[in-house]
Amino acid sequence: MSQAINPKGARKYVAGARATDWAGDYLGSTIGNKVLVAITGLSLAAFVLGHLAGNLKMFSGRESINNYAYFLKHDLGVLIWVARACLLGTFLTHVALTIRLKWKTRAARPIGYAYQRSAQASPQSKVMLSTGLVILAFTIFHLAHYTFCVIHPVEVNGVLVDYSQLTYKGKHDVYSMVVFGFSTPWISAIYIATQAILFLHLTHGLTSSLHTLGFLGRRFTPVARAAAYGFAALVFIANVSIVVAIWGGWLTLPSDVTAV
Repeated sequence: MSQAINPKGARKYVAGARATDWAGDYLGSTIGNKVLVAITGLSLAAFVLGHLAGNLKMFSGRESINNYAYFLKHDLGVLIWVARACLLGTFLTHVALTIRLKWKTRAARPIGYAYQRSAQASPQSKVMLSTGLVILAFTIFHLAHYTFCVIHPVEVNGVLVDYSQLTYKGKHDVYSMVVFGFSTPWISAIYIATQAILFLHLTHGLTSSLHTLGFLGRRFTPVARAAAYGFAALVFIANVSIVVAIWGGWLTLPSDVTAV
């Protein structure tokens, strides 16, 4: 029978125990869950930054972003599916453990405080689960819209087609797809609103993750918080700039859009 080990307590050496026993107990504990939430959160923030870099190729021109999308989809081969599987696993782990921690907190105190007073809790920290679930819902919508192309068909030469049929020089015309998508008011509104929610989530999540992993002390917390706000603002402004550029006429729909 394996012996449970308190992650906060001293290491206990039990005859016949394996190293994985301690790891399992640690990762299954509240502290272990928080560490995993922090690691997966920082990993997702890194993905957000990489995804942003790809999105900004819209400003480099039609062929630039189309070639980038072709590279990801075709040149990487099986690696793109490995990356997608890892990203999906990271995302689901982050959400599932956050929900579990929230449930354990509520279960530990089924009756709330009569007087709520949060000296250090920011408004963002109180809605982390809610904002995270909104981001999850938007991610599903975003994939259905731009990856699986099952939302919002467009008219090309008098025929309704989905985004996957847009082509330019033998490649998927991602540039025209993005312009078509963000030329639609309700899609742009959902995107901008979600970017604002992502801003709130990142401002607290980044600082909290660094604290959990032990990288920050009281002295460096204000610096980390400022950096988190800067990172979140960069993501928000850069992503929304694409929508603004389309509505402002700086990024326009090409005249030679074709579909197959």
